[in-house]
Amino acid sequence: MTQPLTPGQQLLADTESLTPGSPLAAADSVASRIIDEIGGSASLLSADLDLKTPSAAAPSEDPMTAEAVVTAVLPGRGTTLRTEVTAHLAGGGVDGSVLRFAFASEPDDSATVSGLLCPAGKEWNAELRTRLSADEEFARLIETYDGTIGLSIGARPVHIRCYRGQVLEVVSRAVKGADFVLDIPGEVFIDLMTSQQNTFMETAMLGRMKSSGSGYEYLRMTSALIRIVDHARGLAAAAGYAGAHTSADERTEVA
Repeated sequence: MTQPLTPGQQLLADTESLTPGSPLAAADSVASRIIDEIGGSASLLSADLDLKTPSAAAPSEDPMTAEAVVTAVLPGRGTTLRTEVTAHLAGGGVDGSVLRFAFASEPDDSATVSGLLCPAGKEWNAELRTRLSADEEFARLIETYDGTIGLSIGARPVHIRCYRGQVLEVVSRAVKGADFVLDIPGEVFIDLMTSQQNTFMETAMLGRMKSSGSGYEYLRMTSALIRIVDHARGLAAAAGYAGAHTSADERTEVA
């Protein structure tokens, strides 16, 4: 049994350098060390490696290090919890490579896990709709818009259905889909939640988020997207995300 982690929590902070080896060996080593930190009966559910160095390249003898962050915590099967973690590798011939893991663990009987710890989950979507619906500034930003704003946070879809100043629904998938979808990797979303200020524009300009679908509607809804991130930051602070740098009433100035 173990206490659940929270999104934004840093892992591997006290881990020594990893032994240089193949990318798969590095992934196995990182997963084992994260399991040790999670504790209890934690086990690996899945792993995905985004390799920045050709797999055929000879392993470097340089020290290899890793840093990791929790991106989501949600109920798994039965009484288990699913904890999603992204790790960044440096050195050892795999510099810049990214590992994305999902772990299962058994929480303490006394542990209460909020549905808000899963960005883009059902409870998170419902809370985001409540916040957006009560925001007069957001209503102004979408007063001429009849469509659906799409997000993908850590590969979980969020569709925000809008009609001329109203938020009709915030769901995982709208019936007619979204006009565009902004893909935000889980670790990038955590960075947005824990930065000192709303860094949406900087993050987009660095190419850390990708959009698909209507480029026109994406650009037209940029200010609305910034506002959505404002509310997500407030939600993260209220839900207890580690390192959240915001208050529930934070607002970004928009043109």
